[in-house]
Amino acid sequence: MLRYNIMAHTSAHQWQICLSLTQADNLPLHLSLPNWVPGSYLIRDFSRHIIQIEAACNGVRTQISQTGKNHWQTEARAGQWQICYTVYAYDLSVRGAYLSNERGFFDGACLFLSVQGREHEPHQAVFEQLPESWQTATTLPRLDTHTFQTASYAELIDHPVELGHIEVLSFEAGGIAHRIALSGIYADFDRERLIGDIQKICRTELAMFPTPAPFKEYLFLLHLGDKIYGGLEHISSTALLADRNSLPAYGMNEAGDDYTQLLGLFSHEYFHAWNVKSIKPAAFVPYCLDSESYTEQLWAFEGITSYYDDLFLVQSGVISTEAYLKLLAKALTRVQQNPGRLKQTLAESSFTAWHKFYKQDENSPNAIVSYYQKGALAALCLDLLIRQKSGGAHSLAGVMQQHYRDWLASGRGIAEQQWQARCQAITGLDLHDFFQTALYSTDDLPLEACLQTAGIELRWQALPRSHGGGLVETFAEQTPATDLGARYKQNGSGITLTHVLNGSSAEQAGLCPQDHIIALNGFACTDFDKQWAAFKAGENIALHYFRHGVLRQTELTVQNAAADTALLRIADRDLLQQWLTPNGEAGH
Repeated sequence: MLRYNIMAHTSAHQWQICLSLTQADNLPLHLSLPNWVPGSYLIRDFSRHIIQIEAACNGVRTQISQTGKNHWQTEARAGQWQICYTVYAYDLSVRGAYLSNERGFFDGACLFLSVQGREHEPHQAVFEQLPESWQTATTLPRLDTHTFQTASYAELIDHPVELGHIEVLSFEAGGIAHRIALSGIYADFDRERLIGDIQKICRTELAMFPTPAPFKEYLFLLHLGDKIYGGLEHISSTALLADRNSLPAYGMNEAGDDYTQLLGLFSHEYFHAWNVKSIKPAAFVPYCLDSESYTEQLWAFEGITSYYDDLFLVQSGVISTEAYLKLLAKALTRVQQNPGRLKQTLAESSFTAWHKFYKQDENSPNAIVSYYQKGALAALCLDLLIRQKSGGAHSLAGVMQQHYRDWLASGRGIAEQQWQARCQAITGLDLHDFFQTALYSTDDLPLEACLQTAGIELRWQALPRSHGGGLVETFAEQTPATDLGARYKQNGSGITLTHVLNGSSAEQAGLCPQDHIIALNGFACTDFDKQWAAFKAGENIALHYFRHGVLRQTELTVQNAAADTALLRIADRDLLQQWLTPNGEAGH
């Protein structure tokens, strides 16, 4: 038994942990802390937050030496060991550790040292000296109010913990108890609406997969704050961050944009219980949290999840068909407006997540494509292609069901390129050419043709970048908009460029990220969008801007916007509903 006694020093933002264990042999202990957390593919060096560490054996202080950035070794002794260490915790994210006089949170990978060779023994976590009024929300198996125990280290770090003042909402889905634990400061809201909508989503997702579900209970940890957003999946829970204004107001009819985004976050992380926490790449079996684990398959685990997260919203009835198609149009537009889609394949995007996707800079839109966003569109095309080629006998849902059955039977991960081979074996279809195009080339996906099979017409138009895409009843002829070819932020004195896109008028004018444009043709740039809309393609305009504190001037030739804004039109509602109706082809 390994036992972690955990104390909270709230004002200092420090977790104090004492690890106790018995060492039978006269050998040193080798300890380590993960460098990354499953589901977030970046080396985060959690060990940098350890302030001090001490060791004692049989009550006598002994030497402990650091042998690497996240590794330690003790002297060789048998007996009762205690390793006590302090972790600084002020990371307001779903993958870190946080502690203040208002709230505590941690992902176990940030806090719990592992002991080499003892990972498969029972691990116990005991909370001591918590503020008296604090509650604890977690799916860690509970022995008593403050004591929790798991069968292994891997299980110990797969249950995030929220502590503080917590409101709990409960519901049942598929015969399984679910809870939403809300923390933070937020206004009153329609709790019945939130419970009802999340329940519908969970029931729809549970109904898609064979039983048993990968969890016996499920907990959504939802922390609400100011302009925050994020989620990280675990096997029977998820940690979520959202803006407090995203909660549903009383009397809301159609879900607003902020609430829809919140529902999509719930849907996305819940689906991960099957897709990546259960079905997973072979590279993650087991997880090696010391160093990067490379795979080309993140498109299948994050991209397919991103496809289904919004699809489940319409299938469960929490948003309308029209609302779903508006979300889809925006997703199409986001991918099309990134020049990086022409530079990086989906397989490359997955493989290089560690140093490209998770370390984005001002050139990222020109260099990379998102395995979330383009992966979702590849999944959409794959689903519709399977349905069309099989005459409706198969779908992507059936493929996912069989992947889950295989995991239940074997517990094995999916080897590189095996996902595609299995997909073809399950459906009996030759999908080689599609996978070559979608995963290993930078060619555009066959979106127009695939959507047409679902009764949707897609057209690309040269609209202002701010349009974002949408749903229309008819396609109207429009004069192409003009485009600066840069992303920017408006403030009182002008705009600051954040990204300059390749081949754009901004790039040709010599503009750079962080340039601060203050004047157009001599007039103060106080409302850029309105001023820019008055210019016509081919017109030359004078720009004054600051770069590194120096006033500069350049001339820019206005260009037409690319036809990269997606407009969708419903052409056949019967075909559309066949697609959007939940598919239970494989049963339970």
